[in-house]
Amino acid sequence: MPLDDERPESFLGLLMGLEGVADGYTILHGPTGCKYYPASASEAAYRCRTGSAVSRNVFRFGDEYFFGQPRIPCTYLDMGKFVTGGADRLKDVYAKIRRMSPSLISVVNSPGASLIGEDLAVLKGDIPTVAVDHARYSGTAAEGFQDAVRAITDVVVPEQGERHGVNLVGLSILHLGWKDTAADLTHLLSLCGIEVNCVIGAGWSVEDIRRSADAELNALVHPEWGEDTAKGYEDRFGVPYVASPEGAPVGFDSLEGWVECVCDALGKDPSPALGKIADGRGRAASAMLAMESAHLLPRGRTFSVLADGSTAYALSRFLYSYLGMVPVAVRCPNGKEWGGRVVEYFDSLGIPVGDDPENTGADVILSSASIGSSAVSRGVAQGSVDVEAPGLSFVHVDPCPGIGLGGTTRIVDGVLNVIANRQRFR
Repeated sequence: MPLDDERPESFLGLLMGLEGVADGYTILHGPTGCKYYPASASEAAYRCRTGSAVSRNVFRFGDEYFFGQPRIPCTYLDMGKFVTGGADRLKDVYAKIRRMSPSLISVVNSPGASLIGEDLAVLKGDIPTVAVDHARYSGTAAEGFQDAVRAITDVVVPEQGERHGVNLVGLSILHLGWKDTAADLTHLLSLCGIEVNCVIGAGWSVEDIRRSADAELNALVHPEWGEDTAKGYEDRFGVPYVASPEGAPVGFDSLEGWVECVCDALGKDPSPALGKIADGRGRAASAMLAMESAHLLPRGRTFSVLADGSTAYALSRFLYSYLGMVPVAVRCPNGKEWGGRVVEYFDSLGIPVGDDPENTGADVILSSASIGSSAVSRGVAQGSVDVEAPGLSFVHVDPCPGIGLGGTTRIVDGVLNVIANRQRFR
């Protein structure tokens, strides 16, 4: 039986897409029960919106609408307001947020507020306002995230100027180590003379939104999180996009393929970035030679994966081809066509792959920390490596990208240490 019933769905994806605007504020029109988790998730994922460390003053946000949380104030609709409507509270909190002078305000009806037909058109002001009367409530987080990007660009319409640089597409503040991932991929492209203008939907400012149509190219990171957005930019603003057939840029081969894909589209030389990736390969090879001398080998060990499809596809091929490990179970709740490609690829090699990683015995499970910890505590897996949020560690001083070059070496570290520790202490 699957254990990932609490996987983020489209409503949370929508809210996190709106919260991905660095100088924006999101208001939730609904009861407090719809506020607490999204507000906490937003603060944890994107605390430093100003670009520097900010001390959290709980007293500043202890009043009405905020309830001690600095993000996503809500109108705390109760039974009386569900009968008479909550327009008075909505206007009041909107006025309060206006006085904080954000560059964009987003207002979202909760499912209950949508059901009673609360009209967000009553909100008027001089600050651009995204109003979502009826959200998608039963889709994937990736679908909700892209709904948010479309709603934002309908209000703050990108204006095409002189073409330059690329946008990263398909990376959200819900992704593990999203800021470090963006920095990692930005650095690799900069080595090839390619400037990254912004990450669409994650950490962009209103000014970035206006200039996002200036890009020469949109580069997909997680296709299932950005393909609809990239197609929309191509149709509306004439910005072409590229997506690597290897899936997400994680694993040395897939990362090289992603860099080459972007460079080919722009006529740039990928050699500098490929050299940097080769350095990572060298470090990984040195580590594995040290393990081999101690008879601690990953070859033949088993793994399972529960992750977004493009990540699962790239990771499973990487662990098989680079470390010689064998997949036993892979499931892709988001991007199921990639899961089909995983099965097809390993079927061609005569390796059967199941679809229940939470309950299939493996040496290593790659997933979110909650799923991985559960598998380890139940004896299903010997160890786990985080490839999705939430991660096991809440605080990271050193960069901790989810994917990219740093993400790849982090994952190799995690897998090798699980194997080495289990073999040494048997």
